[in-house]
Amino acid sequence: MTIRRAALIASLVAALVYLPALGNRFALDDAAIVERNPAAHSIGAALSAFTSPYWPPEHGAGLWRPLVILSFAADWQISSGSTTWLHATNIVLHALVTALVVLLLARYLAPIGALAGGLVFAVHPVHVEAVANMVGRAELLAALFLLMAVLLSREVRRRSASGTRTLMVEAGVVLCVLAGQLSKEHAVIAIAWLWLDDRSRADEPGRLPLRLYVSVAVVTVVWLVVRREVEAGLGFHAVAPTFFGLGALGRISTMLPAVLVLVRLMVWPFDLSPDYHPMVIERLTHPTGTGLLGLAVLVALVMLAALLWRRSRAASSGLLLMGLAWLPTSNLLFASGIVLAERTLYLPSIGVALLAGVGAVALDERFGRRRSLVLAALMCLPLAVRSWTRAPDWRTTRDLVITALLNHPESFKVHQSAARVFWRLGLPNEALAEYGVAAEIYPLDYYLLAEYGSTQLEAGRLRPALRTLLLAHRLDSNYTLTQQLLAQTYLRLDSVGLALSHARRAVETAATAAEAARMLAASFFRSGQPDSAVAVWPAFEARGGNPFDRWLLGAVTLAAVGRLEESRAALDSATRLAPADTASQRRLDEARAEVLRPAPRGPR
Repeated sequence: MTIRRAALIASLVAALVYLPALGNRFALDDAAIVERNPAAHSIGAALSAFTSPYWPPEHGAGLWRPLVILSFAADWQISSGSTTWLHATNIVLHALVTALVVLLLARYLAPIGALAGGLVFAVHPVHVEAVANMVGRAELLAALFLLMAVLLSREVRRRSASGTRTLMVEAGVVLCVLAGQLSKEHAVIAIAWLWLDDRSRADEPGRLPLRLYVSVAVVTVVWLVVRREVEAGLGFHAVAPTFFGLGALGRISTMLPAVLVLVRLMVWPFDLSPDYHPMVIERLTHPTGTGLLGLAVLVALVMLAALLWRRSRAASSGLLLMGLAWLPTSNLLFASGIVLAERTLYLPSIGVALLAGVGAVALDERFGRRRSLVLAALMCLPLAVRSWTRAPDWRTTRDLVITALLNHPESFKVHQSAARVFWRLGLPNEALAEYGVAAEIYPLDYYLLAEYGSTQLEAGRLRPALRTLLLAHRLDSNYTLTQQLLAQTYLRLDSVGLALSHARRAVETAATAAEAARMLAASFFRSGQPDSAVAVWPAFEARGGNPFDRWLLGAVTLAAVGRLEESRAALDSATRLAPADTASQRRLDEARAEVLRPAPRGPR
């Protein structure tokens, strides 16, 4: 058994176990990020949007992962949007990452151990979300580039020890780190991982030069600054609904029991969930006995890693890497946008693979090669079967929701997703019932309540919508969507003064949100202030609003107040500025119908 052969075997297994994912289509975030995102449909569009947030503007969720969008765009352009091709790329990436994991492990372990660890990584069920769901590609690319950076850093060490120039290889390390960070935020751990790998084999000659660490640190700082600018800080302030209204004590109290869930997923990954919000993981406001147990496990693992540092660098490095890679989303240092997600365990599970490899070497020494291989196969087989059977659950949002409802009906997010599916299927009563269940399970998520209220509003249930939206307003009066929907609801209830108040609040909280400005214009119009309604749009653009939205919606407002010639001129300006994507062209057609309508109506 050679390392190359071990890498080839592990990568082939990684590809084979995910063949069922080739039948998957778009599920959950795939629709917004890939299916309906113009930037993900051509390389030119992706390059033009390179300095744009990962999430399309209408979602207001920020993040910056331009290499992920570029990879989707390349796939889409090559395959004309074939979902089979898009999923095949994820499978190939997982196979490549698995091969690199084997090469990583080879520094610590004999080939049999590197193979065993690679096989565990190849088939581990916590990877299903990252591989079988399109947007999991962010995890795959970040892991791929970070592994390349670490492996290249070893070449720097080797050349440094032999007195060979290393600048070009060091540049490769820095570029790989940057590529990882442009794929997903988890790559922020690069400098710590490089240091850990550098120090984990003190018996080898050579060390990474200080200038390499400085270069990686500078690149990381620059990336953080640019990312914050691109996404206007949205990702830095994103907090999971579980942590709404919780201070540091409540957040840590909630996460300490989650340590037990994390360990269970790494060791016994058979009960899986697409979501770990309440009540899959319970929101806590104070320490509990389970939390103290989680703390004890966490401390024990840290102490074990420290004790093993001299006796078994491989085992110690596995534990440290697992903790290091989990730390950015652990919520122990700061709140993040998730509580726990299986996709975010893709990188930490490299540490699990290293531990598995250590165990395989121990079995080989105790029982011999043949028996140890049989035992390793018996351990990997149920993991592979679970991954094989789990991958089709991600075929569509509907398939995933059905499975999740059966396995984790306690999750409020699952019921929210079910409500969305019912609404798209044209089943409003069922959708509203599921929203009601979600809100009953977890009534502290104002995002959920705003979405619930919006659906009630669209279904014509004005009074229930008003009650729901007022609950959302009490939880957070700064959420723009809630203010917009309250303005719309009050307009439909003929409470124009209240509508105007909430519309103004919406614009205050999101000065460049076109929908907020639209509701303000409509409220001014309904309150008998046509000049103020028209003035909304120049002010909107002056605050940095999109010029296309300014002229498009301004044209509708001008038509509503009877200034038809100005309205048509504004529509011509909107036509010249219109993006080429389907959604913008549809909006343009709708506005054209409004402007050219014989009897003008007020903006809705």
